[in-house]
Amino acid sequence: MAKNIKSVKTKIRVQPERSNFLALLAKNPNYFGNIPESKLKSNFLMKGNISYEGISCLGYNPSTQILEATFDIKRSYGYSGNLCTAGSREYVRFYIDFHDGAGWIDQGSVAVNVHDLPAGTDCHHSSTMPVTYTASLKKKTGKFSTCGHPVLPRVRAILSWNFDPPANSPNWSPVWGNVKEVDIQLKPSFIIFDDLFKLKYSELLSLASYSPHLSLNQLAEVNNIQLDDLKPVAKSLSLKDLSSKYKKSELEPSRFAYKAALNMIKYPASELTLDTQKTLSELKIDYAKLIDKFVVLPFIDKTKANVDWEELECVGLDYNNESLVATIKIKKKSGYSGDLCDDGSKEYVAFWIDWDDMCDWEYLNTVQLDIHDLNIPVGGLYYSVTLPLDTTFHKKLCNNPNIIRVRGVLSWNSLPSTTNPDQLQFYGNRVDTHIQIKPGIVLDPGEVMALYNIIGGIPVDKINNVTGLTTPGAFFAYNGIPVPSGAPFGGVVVVNGPTFPGERYRIKVRNTVTNVSHYVNDSFTVVGWLPVAPYVQYTTQTPDINGYYNFLPVEQNTLSILSRFSPGTNDKLEVTMEVEGIFGTFSKTIQMDNIVPQISLAVDDGGDCTHYHKGDTITGHYFVNDANLHSFSLGSSFGGGISGTSNTPPLPGNSFSIPTNANSNPCGSISLYAVDKTIVNSQGVGFDVWTGYNICLQ
Repeated sequence: MAKNIKSVKTKIRVQPERSNFLALLAKNPNYFGNIPESKLKSNFLMKGNISYEGISCLGYNPSTQILEATFDIKRSYGYSGNLCTAGSREYVRFYIDFHDGAGWIDQGSVAVNVHDLPAGTDCHHSSTMPVTYTASLKKKTGKFSTCGHPVLPRVRAILSWNFDPPANSPNWSPVWGNVKEVDIQLKPSFIIFDDLFKLKYSELLSLASYSPHLSLNQLAEVNNIQLDDLKPVAKSLSLKDLSSKYKKSELEPSRFAYKAALNMIKYPASELTLDTQKTLSELKIDYAKLIDKFVVLPFIDKTKANVDWEELECVGLDYNNESLVATIKIKKKSGYSGDLCDDGSKEYVAFWIDWDDMCDWEYLNTVQLDIHDLNIPVGGLYYSVTLPLDTTFHKKLCNNPNIIRVRGVLSWNSLPSTTNPDQLQFYGNRVDTHIQIKPGIVLDPGEVMALYNIIGGIPVDKINNVTGLTTPGAFFAYNGIPVPSGAPFGGVVVVNGPTFPGERYRIKVRNTVTNVSHYVNDSFTVVGWLPVAPYVQYTTQTPDINGYYNFLPVEQNTLSILSRFSPGTNDKLEVTMEVEGIFGTFSKTIQMDNIVPQISLAVDDGGDCTHYHKGDTITGHYFVNDANLHSFSLGSSFGGGISGTSNTPPLPGNSFSIPTNANSNPCGSISLYAVDKTIVNSQGVGFDVWTGYNICLQ
């Protein structure tokens, strides 16, 4: 039976600069003096305050191209309410500098919903604070890299509480939060071409030039060329190769011969061991002394073995995607079994969890990372690995915060233990931390029910079931970014929810206006996870004749996508989930809106764009109309402008007047832009439309 974390009573005092943060900024955007170029005088100088939250680690996974920022929530209060309230947000905006002269390039921002959590102690009598979260974002800017010319960019992350860092402002300083930078490594586009590859690749290019109407697959099939042969393969280095490679750097055998020595210990009487002994003797390496070095004695620090080359620095929970994330620092330029054109070596991270705070670790899985010799910058390179976490049967209600321990165990070139969470290999270390599981419906193990928790990218509890529109405080479930209140849905509708492998489900859509219903029968492809290369897998979901899909395990469907369909209507829909053989259904109403805003711009010039002279006032009308308008703006290159959030009167709409003067540029334009509130394709906000009119002043 689960134990309750012991609460610790603390005197709560949130300073007014924290509790009234947004109100103070509304009065003066430079209230805290963190905008040095502002003409507004500051009232209270403060920036980079990390007493409540702070980034502890940054990492990047070259294979998945995901940027990861791990941060700590340090206090039990100061986050605008408990888990049963809207709480507040920690924003992280990422930048990348590719060292190509372009400077910092904005990659976008992501947000994590945080709350006040009760301070307490766990089963080890350790404080449950800090609680560690991770914010993840896919790298947007592409860059070509090869194994012979690696690209090692620098990443900057800005953590800011309750205020999204402004875009394209890499030097902006947060009031609450901090800035952290690390160096990362991009995955090379290819590895190496051998002679066979060059021959077959040249042959295929020649055939393509003579048959441009054929696809690559057709060319290969007609000419009996195996496309798999055109996939470059990294060089595999032998023990002799490694000894030769590291001779100049004087790398000790205990590093480059580590894997060979472990195999000798594991298979002492095998032919492989005899061959290895012979090779080591030829290299004048005393294999007996080498083996003695790996007879591991108790470490002085039980959390660390040898961390001279690599070290696990952070473990956190991606709260949006419910995945565990580990951040690894690579410290040296060599000692990783070859460069990017070679096989290299592996860093392994085993994840453990104590679901019920019983001081009883449960092994989850082991994830691997490809690592190589690189001319790394001072300060090392930072990588991250991810493990999806299935929390279906570990949810608790919002009034019962679920703070638990997790552990990551790092091991280089040898698999960590799957039975002993305390065991360390010769290289590596372990890190423990506390995470918070997102609240949800409480289910007992084995229990099955019809349930989905996200539709159109929005949590179901953030959608009004009468209007079908988003409620105040709504946000995207998988990146935490806020969305407008009263927003409808358009384009592709995605349904996400908990999974019950072995069971089947179907989705029924009823148009509440026409009362016509049907079962969704669209096929769709979901993205899954693999612990080894290529680290991702794809599964296509196709329903049977009755509309039933199979529930997939979380590793095959990391975002728990249950359905993807395009209703193509502007009516209100009732979306119902049924599970085969299970009593009860789950329904949610959503209002659709697939109509873009209607706009019109008319200038009073009689159709002659040179009608006006310098010094004249340009006049005309503008019209904006949409059922769910978010905003519009009328702008002019001659100056002035109008913006608003409500529709204009019917055509011709509202009038406008734009004065010019003798110094006005003779060539200019007037433009009108409008955007609505629609949640588009379950991942963005707003159908937008633009129109413009050119004017030449005489």
